[in-house]
Amino acid sequence: MAARISPVPDWVPGDLPGSPGVYQFVDALGNPIYIGKSVNLRRRVRSYFYGGGPKDARLRDMLRLARGVTVSGAGTDLEACLEEAAGIALHRPAFNRVGKNRSRGWYVELDWSVPFPRFRIVRRTRRARAQYIGPFRGRRVPEDAVKLVEKIYRLRTCPGSIRPDPDGSPCLQHGIDQCSAPCVGLIGLDAYRRQIARAARSLVDAAAADDDMRLLRTRLAELRTDGWASISLRRRLEWFEELESYRHGLQRPTMDDSRLIVLPAATPGRRVLVPVARGRVLDRTTIDPSQPDWADRLENVCYQVRLEELRAESAFPVAELTLALIVAAWVRDGARDGLMFDLERMSARDIVEALAVVHQTDRALRPSFRVGRQRVEVTG
Repeated sequence: MAARISPVPDWVPGDLPGSPGVYQFVDALGNPIYIGKSVNLRRRVRSYFYGGGPKDARLRDMLRLARGVTVSGAGTDLEACLEEAAGIALHRPAFNRVGKNRSRGWYVELDWSVPFPRFRIVRRTRRARAQYIGPFRGRRVPEDAVKLVEKIYRLRTCPGSIRPDPDGSPCLQHGIDQCSAPCVGLIGLDAYRRQIARAARSLVDAAAADDDMRLLRTRLAELRTDGWASISLRRRLEWFEELESYRHGLQRPTMDDSRLIVLPAATPGRRVLVPVARGRVLDRTTIDPSQPDWADRLENVCYQVRLEELRAESAFPVAELTLALIVAAWVRDGARDGLMFDLERMSARDIVEALAVVHQTDRALRPSFRVGRQRVEVTG
């Protein structure tokens, strides 16, 4: 009986591990052309060559160019996700579609350097004195929400600068009570800036929007006639209710606080530290609690978080969005297989003492560190 011929080419290593990690298909020059992750590297890489190969034409083209595979192990799926995203951002592999554009985002910009600012939807932070809300993964939700608050708070939407002309005539937007007409001086500079500041708060704070809704309802109840003023107030209340339908999409998809996440490493007994400073994911560090310097290294990581908190920009950088979204999703899903320390409440020394206890208990019970699939958060 003839020996069965494997469809896996010779350039695929035969000793691929069956553990979690990240794999890279490389071309003849060693350049990564595709990066992925898997809970079982051996099974995932070899699956590309069975069943007649990938059904996706893009992946078939990738395999024609590939001449090697490199892998790196990970102790958890979170570590593998972060490693994959970092590799895609660094190498920009030609055949990766998902991941290369994850770091694109949209901001709502409010430029306070001009007397009568207005909302703009922009792709990046660009003005030193501007306020930025976001980032958002798409443009539609913030754009639709901004249109609603512009009508609710009667804000200007016309382009260009304004030089109030009391002798001028307001446009149709004022006629239908959707603009307070700063262009003709019907509202003063300070009053208009307070007006647009309230609108910005309503975009990010549901409680602020509720307060303004109550004020409108009170004004509506005080009206004695059912004229144009009451019709206008009812329309604004309807827009407020529509704005609430966008509230979920307006929530920041990232964390705003500082954490230290501790994961089991691919090497038994070691730990991977994932520091998060105001939602920004910093470089990972691996420590070995059996070594005498592990506590100093952990304290250095916590100190780096404090430095990054001081340097952090008011607007979340789009370039750092992908890693932040991965960690935020991991937290929402229950923080599997890891410990999460709240750096708002705990000092570096507190964390060292807590991990020392975990290390001793874990070493006594099992050879490798696994917290389990439930969320574990330590707050002191």
